[in-house]
Amino acid sequence: MTAVYLFYRTGEPLVALAAGRTLPIEAEQLEGLLSVVGDFVETSVSGSRGYAMTAMRYENLGIVAVRGEFTIAVVVYDGQASEALRANLLRTVQTFEERRWRDLGTWEAATKVAEDAAAELANFLGPRAGKATTRFRKGPPADAGR
Repeated sequence: MTAVYLFYRTGEPLVALAAGRTLPIEAEQLEGLLSVVGDFVETSVSGSRGYAMTAMRYENLGIVAVRGEFTIAVVVYDGQASEALRANLLRTVQTFEERRWRDLGTWEAATKVAEDAAAELANFLGPRAGKATTRFRKGPPADAGR
């Protein structure tokens, strides 16, 4: 794994973690890529209770994304994705959302639990985790309230 990201369900970034010093894809670029693909919930294999998963290639990288009820988690990797990676990402999103659902009603509220999410997602990066960490804590999205 080279990076993991967490977006709020409406697409605003919450967390970006890289195994190395830089992110292989900037969060804003990845957000755009996911929206180009479209609402991947409609085109992916459905999981349980509204969860969905998709996988795609971008240049020489693989991307696995899980859309939960409140968040979208994305893993970027080199090589092939195993079924275990997909299952672990789905389980991580489900567990996080079940535990913190009260804090995920809005993007602003979700930013307050971004640290917890980052700690859980860092497990995907293994022992190299934490070398480059970016958490997004900014004001409301520019299109908030539209």
